Amino acid sequence: MNFKEYVSVASEQLPVLTGLSSCANLDQAFRFLESVGFAVAKMELLSQDEFTLDLVFPLNDSNRCVVLAAS
Repeated sequence: MNFKEYVSVASEQLPVLTGLSSCANLDQAFRFLESVGFAVAKMELLSQDEFTLDLVFPLNDSNRCVVLAAS
């Protein structure tokens, strides 16, 4: 499954994520989420190893989150 397919599936639950499909890198995705009101200040950065990062964005209205991973 590629990134656009993941975005399509996630957008079924959270339609605001549709715009992520036009993002080409993690910086663009981060800025997109910020522009649509995600709590960027509450984001957690998890380093899996020296090559992999996960950005965890909490959803304000629930205990769910959106995770972007880069490797």
